[in-house]
Amino acid sequence: MPDPAPPVLAQIAFQLPAAPDPTLDGPGLGGSGSDGPGLAESVPDVAGAGFAVSARAALAALARCAGFRSGRLARALDAPGTWLLTTEWDGPGAWRRALSSFDVRCTLTPLLVHAVDAPGSFEVLAEVTVLAEVTVPAEVTVPGAAGLEPGRSSRVYRSDRAADADVAAPGLGLDR
Repeated sequence: MPDPAPPVLAQIAFQLPAAPDPTLDGPGLGGSGSDGPGLAESVPDVAGAGFAVSARAALAALARCAGFRSGRLARALDAPGTWLLTTEWDGPGAWRRALSSFDVRCTLTPLLVHAVDAPGSFEVLAEVTVLAEVTVPAEVTVPGAAGLEPGRSSRVYRSDRAADADVAAPGLGLDR
């Protein structure tokens, strides 16, 4: 039986603009007289709540696309203006086709003004999951599961990247 194709994780990080703290005033302190970034800046809950509603709509649109496996919307615990939309796909083609879906373009594009410029697609090479209940006879050994607690499983994927993917370029054959 062939190994399953590794999933692809697609992530988009968002940084909402900080609003100056109205309780502080004066130059550089974030108040109305501010001429620069404030010392105490925060994202208003109203803006964060509006973003969350829009991001959930984008996640729902992505979930309706072929090849979608799972998705999550998360907010940073220590930086409430930082959000992360993470989705898992059958492969890079499914993710790219999903981005061209009309519904996804209508819901996700307005959020991209807050997107952070960073790599966004990742090939999964290993994973550990929690299982609801595992019933495995004692004589059965599971490769790669050594040292795992009961109720957990692990899987290691083979990379689909070509061995020369980071060094090959058009016109530069490796046979020279």
